[in-house]
This record gives sequence, structure tokens and C-alpha cells, in this order.
Amino acid sequence: MRRFLAPLLASGLVLAAHAVPAAATDYLAGISDLPLPDGIKEEAEKSTVFDSVIGRIVTAYAKGPGSADSVHDFYESTLPQLGWDETDEGNWRRENQVLKIDVLGPEAGPVTVTYTLSSDN
Repeated sequence: MRRFLAPLLASGLVLAAHAVPAAATDYLAGISDLPLPDGIKEEAEKSTVFDSVIGRIVTAYAKGPGSADSVHDFYESTLPQLGWDETDEGNWRRENQVLKIDVLGPEAGPVTVTYTLSSDN
């Protein structure tokens, strides 16, 4: 029994490790399941959230070190694990939600990231 249990536990640990977003330490307040890349901090005072019976619109901003490429790479590896499908660079869809991630800044950083989440109704 132990001979079969050890590989099973080891494979479970490997799967659990892949379910955690890479290097994410914080999440956006208005989009609670959207992780921020390491070092990127939300500018909560600039964010807006509109809720209505037909859907939700969230605009959030974050800033930090890094390059646009590193931010895009982070989301390309993380968001599919959370059920998002990339429709075009920086544009994502999950069920009836649309997420747009714009990254601005010089090649060497720092970057400003704008997140726009809306319902596709």
C-alpha cells in the first residue's frame, strides 16, 4: 500500500504547485481572483467599480518594476489556470466576462498596468 501511496502523494503535490499563480503575492481588490505580478502594487485610489443588474465594470490600476513583456508573460502563464482564454494580446475572456490588460512603460520599466473587466451581455 505504501508503495502506491507515495507516488500518488507526490503527483498531488506537483499538481497543487501548478495551480498556484507564479510569483503572485497580491490580488486586485476589485477583481478578487486576479493576481498581481511580484512587485506590482495596486493603486487602489484610482480604481473604480460599477455594479448593476446587467453586469459589472471594473477599472483598476497598478504600478511597479519590470517590463511590459514580463507582465504579459506572467498573465499568459497564470490566467489560463484561472479559466481565462486569451483572445488577443492583453485581451481575455472567461464565461461572460471580458478582461483587458494594458501595460505602459519604458522597456526597462517601471510599468503602469490598466485592468478593465466588463460583462459581455
